[in-house]
Amino acid sequence: MIKKIKKSFIKSKNKFKKLSFNKIKYRNYIKRLPVCDKSILLESQHGRTFNGNMFYLLKELASNSLYEDYKIYYTVKDSNQKLVEDVLENYKLKGVKTLLLDSKEYYRIVATSKYLFNDTSFLPFFIKRDEQVYLNTWHGTPLKTLGKKSHADSYILGNIQRNFILADYLLYPNEFTMNLMVNDYMIKNLSHAKILLGGYPRNSIFFDGSIKNKVRDYYEIEDDIQIIAYMPTYRNHNVPLGKNIENTYTLYHLLELDKKLSEKQVMYVNIHPLAGQQINYKMFKHIKPMPKDFETYEFLAATDCLITDYSSVMFDYVLSKNKIILFTYDKNEYLENRGMYLDMNDLPFPMVSDTDNLAKEIASPKNYNDNYFINEFCKYDNLDICDKICRTVVLGEENLIKSKNLEKNNKENVLIYVGNMAKNGITASIKNLLINLDLKERNYYINYIPRKVKSHLTQFEELTSLVNYIPMQGKMILTFKEEVIYHLFSKGIISATTMSKYLDEAYKYEIKRLFGNASFSHAIQFCGYEKSPIMKYSKIPCNNVIYVHNNMVEEIRTKSNQRKDVLSYAYKEYDKVSLVTHDMMESVDHFYSNSNKLVANNIIDYKRVLNLAQQPFSLDEDTKLNMNLNKFINILNSDSKKFINIGRFSKEKGHLRLIDSFEKVWREHNDSYLIIIGGYGSLYKETLEYAANKICSDNIIIIKSMTNPFVVLKKCDYFVLSSYHEGFGIVIAEADILGLSVISTNIDGPKQFMIQNGGTLVDNSTDGLYQGMIDLINSNVKCMNVNYEEYNKNAIKQFNKLLS
Repeated sequence: MIKKIKKSFIKSKNKFKKLSFNKIKYRNYIKRLPVCDKSILLESQHGRTFNGNMFYLLKELASNSLYEDYKIYYTVKDSNQKLVEDVLENYKLKGVKTLLLDSKEYYRIVATSKYLFNDTSFLPFFIKRDEQVYLNTWHGTPLKTLGKKSHADSYILGNIQRNFILADYLLYPNEFTMNLMVNDYMIKNLSHAKILLGGYPRNSIFFDGSIKNKVRDYYEIEDDIQIIAYMPTYRNHNVPLGKNIENTYTLYHLLELDKKLSEKQVMYVNIHPLAGQQINYKMFKHIKPMPKDFETYEFLAATDCLITDYSSVMFDYVLSKNKIILFTYDKNEYLENRGMYLDMNDLPFPMVSDTDNLAKEIASPKNYNDNYFINEFCKYDNLDICDKICRTVVLGEENLIKSKNLEKNNKENVLIYVGNMAKNGITASIKNLLINLDLKERNYYINYIPRKVKSHLTQFEELTSLVNYIPMQGKMILTFKEEVIYHLFSKGIISATTMSKYLDEAYKYEIKRLFGNASFSHAIQFCGYEKSPIMKYSKIPCNNVIYVHNNMVEEIRTKSNQRKDVLSYAYKEYDKVSLVTHDMMESVDHFYSNSNKLVANNIIDYKRVLNLAQQPFSLDEDTKLNMNLNKFINILNSDSKKFINIGRFSKEKGHLRLIDSFEKVWREHNDSYLIIIGGYGSLYKETLEYAANKICSDNIIIIKSMTNPFVVLKKCDYFVLSSYHEGFGIVIAEADILGLSVISTNIDGPKQFMIQNGGTLVDNSTDGLYQGMIDLINSNVKCMNVNYEEYNKNAIKQFNKLLS
């Protein structure tokens, strides 16, 4: 054992070198250090900026005598620490200390400051302590879709959503923003935050009548000079082409516009650093970068006109009553990549697409009415909002800002871990279940690890169209001792039970990190695989359920994709173990035998199967077919006898022995065909090569990745389940629904279903499959007669019993 441990650590020394020991100390700080009642931390966009809401709240806290006894900290990155400290000195904010992101002191202050302010999110390590008070302001009224509505990254919204759930106060500048953020980050029945409907701190500057002259005097700008601000959105969807495409477009437009501006016009440009770093402003006569001596919104308040496109800055700048121009030269392309909450054509501001018309609009006076726009989006903005926010959050004063509690529907919250959402039986099972459940009875949230679903976004979109979701974002924060113990567990050196004992406190913090104070009546590990989610779900303080979709004894023996100690721990610790078929009972008892096992059959969505089978035949872009498409279609439409199997290209599916059995059948019936459709699996190439080397290779059709296999299934005559071991094997029911005669190897999983419904079982061998296929051709196998409506009603009752 000593040698095994030593060998394990030698192999993993690089992993431990990469550990952030500052972050490891964070756990110790939370456990051992008290929360400091006189400590305030502000952070903007993970330390990247010193502008916007956090700046104005910082000014209020640092200059108001009410907070002179408080220690005030501001998060910075190494790249901008000097700049921020210079700004603090220029504004004479002497009581503020900068904190370098990821430093030892940073983690200590995050862990111990009572008051936390953020305009985006704290990074995934953050665990909010009950004594802490957290205000999240976000950073703009959204025009572009966010959260679950985002086209590009809806599956990775987790850390933002997590921060909203953790927050005590959520500030929104208007009801429009409130409704969108609450709904599209799905926090209504999860968060306990109080909503503050108040103006944005940064917008208070537009009510300061002295700032315009102050800025213009500082830069010695004469009164008759028109100051124009250009603040375009960062188009991160573009692919680099030589230099960044956005740089190319931006530079072209700036060069063209510079020619058209007069001597009485100066444009100040604020472009995302990634897009503007290669622009040399010395080439322009009338265009300059936005200066850094003043905070961005202070400078904006001194301008006469704003040019933007899809940025939320328009919702703020409208308070200046100055002209706003939307320069949307790439509107069609942009809208293809990003959804919008509002129709651009409904905005009151003039919209242009070329520099000629842009120059004309800059030179023209404002000639539109934006009063309704201000009333809709800016009615809570005022000069004193920073004072009111700080007194509300830090001093606990009430009734200074319009507030409301999130309206909950008082239904139970059910959390369901669904795995990687690959095209497999587990994903099909959870989808069928959600389609058939009464989703009005409870609030269901599917849970997953984002990096694992990145390759399966089609299935992700299908599932999340049914219910809300919570990604499992970030890693568990462990002390060094806990890291060592977890490493030993990961390597199989210590058992799940031993690890759980030593990491019990760590898991409590992990649940707090992931879900804050959100409450769940049930946590269902529906996937039934993956040791980390299995362990985490056992620790969520609610009723815990773990599903068994397969014969786990065989899974370990043939695929080594599970650990006996993890399953033994789970089947003992979970409140209920849900078996998708009674056949799983004996295999589960192999790990741990008790009375917490219940059967909850998979839902069989027969209506969906019938509907999909009626769709036109089509292949996906990534479908691979081992023969000419026209020939395949002719075979489907012929009178030839066609056997079919649908299942991933994996050893337990028995495809190779099925091919051997078919070869024997073909020698007697050489007008017959075997079709194998698989979604994924490591044995695809081996299966393809194995079939190609058979004398009957022209009659063996291999298809990889087909979204709708039911069109093909309906055209076949017989379905053969050739697996060595299975879960339920839902495809046998799908074949039966479409009128095919079905045989299955005599194995746990499909056995009880086949017996109860008059199905035909064959010996679990190559000869058994051969004889079954001959019986099929000779019409010695009858179709089953299943009442799927009644079957599903019973399955729903079984699921609800799990939640009783």
